[in-house]
Amino acid sequence: MNNNQNGNKTMKKGRKKWVVGTTVVAAISLMAMGTSALASSDRDVFKGFFNGNTEISAGSATYINQSSVMAGIKTTVEESIIGGNSAIIIVSFEHEDGTVFPQDAAIAALDINWAKDASYMVEQRVTEDGKKIIAMFDVDTPSSLKGKKVTIKADAVVNSITGAVMAKGPFHTTFTAQESSTSYNIGIDQTLSHQQEKLSLQTINFSTIGIGIEGKRLDGHSDQLPEYNPEIRISTSDGKETKVYLGSTSTSDQGFEWHYNLDKEGKRVFLDAAMITSISIDGHIIPVTK
Repeated sequence: MNNNQNGNKTMKKGRKKWVVGTTVVAAISLMAMGTSALASSDRDVFKGFFNGNTEISAGSATYINQSSVMAGIKTTVEESIIGGNSAIIIVSFEHEDGTVFPQDAAIAALDINWAKDASYMVEQRVTEDGKKIIAMFDVDTPSSLKGKKVTIKADAVVNSITGAVMAKGPFHTTFTAQESSTSYNIGIDQTLSHQQEKLSLQTINFSTIGIGIEGKRLDGHSDQLPEYNPEIRISTSDGKETKVYLGSTSTSDQGFEWHYNLDKEGKRVFLDAAMITSISIDGHIIPVTK
């Protein structure tokens, strides 16, 4: 794990490969906003982490509101978007007595405890009124979080500049993950060959936070993530066709999973999964039925 308090960001990598030149850009645009404030009056905090440049379809976010209080700090899992093996989870921290945080406050050693091969990025911000510190986890796991007990953990509230401890933990809270009502998956049977790689594709996960394509290697290198990734285009019920770009490749229980969640500029995209009518994988068109 790599903690960078000055940037108010944390990364934890399992067996995962980011796309050079695209995911790095997306990670920076997502995570380099840790010094700005976030309005706390609107429960839809997702937009705040992307400078308002996102429209999330109705029903995509699940309201959780699961809290615990330790050492005078209330930790609350606010809401989530979970689809397939990916999730975005919003967590808040606040003083039980209402004391405000200074704008340079940060949560130290933020972690999500579920599986050893889980990978995540987490960004955090202090709200404009100083009443809360909001953290957003962007998670990929080997299998679905649906129905699993997930624990969010942290060590302390610190000054992000000096590292001085403002409130000593540990803090943690546990919730049961619920898949978003707009998420779904379909089974496929497609084989791709590229140079020395031979890949069998088996499942496509559709959700607001992207498209996950799961498969396994047939070339005897199941212990390695594939280098190749296909071109993906989706067609929607409004007659549009959109190309989505690979954000990362990670381990799944089936073998591997490609995560397509970027636009051509390397920025995170949010999809209206209910509108997708077909998906093209290297030109092979697959109808999408819910």
